[in-house]
Amino acid sequence: MRSHEKRKNKAESLNKHISTRAVSFALAVLMITLAIAQFIAAPAFAEPEKVKDAKYFLLNDPGYLDFFSGNQIRSLEFGTEGDVGFARIHLVPMGVDPFIYMPISLITDGISCDEYRYVAISVRSPYPSRCNLYFGTSIEGGLDEAKNIPSLNSITDSDDWDTVVFYCGGNAKWTGILGTARFDPYGGVPEGMDYIDIRWMAFVKEEKDLEDLDVSLDDLSGAGQYTRMPVYSTPDRTKPPENSFKPDVTSQLVPVNTESKSGISPVVLIIVSSILTLCIIASAVGIIVIKRKDKNGKT
Repeated sequence: MRSHEKRKNKAESLNKHISTRAVSFALAVLMITLAIAQFIAAPAFAEPEKVKDAKYFLLNDPGYLDFFSGNQIRSLEFGTEGDVGFARIHLVPMGVDPFIYMPISLITDGISCDEYRYVAISVRSPYPSRCNLYFGTSIEGGLDEAKNIPSLNSITDSDDWDTVVFYCGGNAKWTGILGTARFDPYGGVPEGMDYIDIRWMAFVKEEKDLEDLDVSLDDLSGAGQYTRMPVYSTPDRTKPPENSFKPDVTSQLVPVNTESKSGISPVVLIIVSSILTLCIIASAVGIIVIKRKDKNGKT
């Protein structure tokens, strides 16, 4: 009897030990899964720039529409093409002097004008134009013609994504911390134009860095292809507007042929879900194997 009780107690102790090992194994698998999921999900918020020391924001979440304001803006929408998110800005038809205050506040640690001398904006529009960038800094905040920089290249008429580049380092007032960046794509909204798309805005230090933004330096030499400068409506046009335009993100429709995006790519979600499923299966198999070994040990 005592021998039987000893075997019983030993079996119960072993079962408890196995249960503890199984739980520990399952927790370890879960922790590894979460770490892998975090590693995989991170790139969804940290693409596509190849320049290591660039500062940029990506319009990869519909909530970012709240940070836009400007003149002659009719409405804003958020869309995606694959894993690429963008803001679609509908302009007032034939509106005079459209401009867009860019959401540079999304770059939380600020932008040093003395360090970052080039500005690049990824845009798409079927209407060609040479663009302008107005800016204000911590040293001089107001917007005026002395802080007006024409783009080195132009929006083309290809209806493909263009990277419009501004060399700001040559302007003596480009110093201090950037406080305002106003993008003027057109002097007036072209006839028949409905919208302009913006994908990202980047700040880089050197001209060579532009190549990593997929900008051909040879293309920049052709800036004179579209030499029309914006036609300003009034001398004081550069003063910030008094209105507080805040689009209602929830009421906007997603553009045609796009799908809504909440910040994490569907591909990432599928991968993470697959890993979780595999880990759960592996945990179950591990527990079964351990119990079978214990059962065989008893017999």
